[in-house]
Amino acid sequence: MFLRLQERHGFKGEHIVAFALLFNTFSWYFIGLLMIDKVGYFFSEVSFENLYLRLVYTVSIIASALVGSVSLAKVRKVRFFYVWLLFGIIASLFLATPMVSSLFTTLVMVMLLGSSMGLGMPLCLSYFTESTPIENRGKLSGIILFATIFSAPFVSIIMSTLDLVSSAVILALWRGWSLPMLFFTPKKSDDFEPRIQRTPSLISVFQNRTFVLYFVAWLMFTLVDSFGSVFVNFHVGEIRFLIGIVEPSVAGVSALIGGVLSDQVGRKRVMIFGFVSLGVAYAMVGLAAHIWIAWLFYFIIDGIALGLLVVLFVMVLWGDLPRNGSEKFYAVGVAPFFLTQMLSLLLAPYVALIPETSAFSLAAFFLFIAVIPLLYARETLPEKKIQQRQLKIYTEEALKLKQKIKQK
Repeated sequence: MFLRLQERHGFKGEHIVAFALLFNTFSWYFIGLLMIDKVGYFFSEVSFENLYLRLVYTVSIIASALVGSVSLAKVRKVRFFYVWLLFGIIASLFLATPMVSSLFTTLVMVMLLGSSMGLGMPLCLSYFTESTPIENRGKLSGIILFATIFSAPFVSIIMSTLDLVSSAVILALWRGWSLPMLFFTPKKSDDFEPRIQRTPSLISVFQNRTFVLYFVAWLMFTLVDSFGSVFVNFHVGEIRFLIGIVEPSVAGVSALIGGVLSDQVGRKRVMIFGFVSLGVAYAMVGLAAHIWIAWLFYFIIDGIALGLLVVLFVMVLWGDLPRNGSEKFYAVGVAPFFLTQMLSLLLAPYVALIPETSAFSLAAFFLFIAVIPLLYARETLPEKKIQQRQLKIYTEEALKLKQKIKQK
């Protein structure tokens, strides 16, 4: 069966490793957020200590990712993954002690947890890029994000029933199950040897015109989304359950479908659809904020847009741009995803002061503005790959039609 999939879709043995590492890392990030909330219960629920814990977790991920992309770009990736995963296991177990620790000690432990994720994340995404053909990258990314989103509720339910020590053990065990998957790495792999070719610097990343255009659009989306998510939490009232059920479910399915479509029609078209549809949803809520059907429409469209844009901007796009040194593109390009968490916390006290109509109208306006950089950016999926896929589809349809004619 695997050989058949390999022949038809271009799957390789190292896809197992790439899938396991990314699924484990993304899900571990969200479990880490739940763990930090649990640690925060030892302080006042609305105190600044809880804000500090979240901010330190987010900032440490971004900072360590940038450091890792610069200092670890030429290491033997697969060997580094062993050290990286062990670091995450140890950092997870440290969180079992904050109940008797000071705030400073707790912040240090949270910083270690964030650093243990961010340090190897760019290399992990780069490994995924190098081991995955560009014409299949969207599909595999969609599968990984789909699995991550739909596994999160089950882990959340389990974590809610455990105490701090048990939760820390679960967090460590979850990080540890991906260690054996590294044995599936091909024995003869270039990733066992350090690369000698020159890799781009962090500054040169911003000299890439295509990167800047996509990054500006992505940054504007994360700013609007962080603002919108906080504002919605203040105003949804009785239909708050839709945020936790409808939106994530739609986002998971959308990520899967969007990844497949991005391999067929290109990344750019899927992104523009995501931005425009979300802008329409914000505009509709701004005009009919007191009608519950408008909110249902918003949550569905927001889930669709989140699934499409996250799978492309976090996993696919930055690996399409460089010939080498994709670690730095990923480290910078993924940063807005984590900035969203931080901005949501900082903006929360001020959101309630903004009228509903003005808030959603401004959000819709900035989303439509964010489409402008996309119009000037080049498509990152080669046109040749799009034409080959379309030709393959036409050929298969022609063969099916021929068989039907023969049967008649």
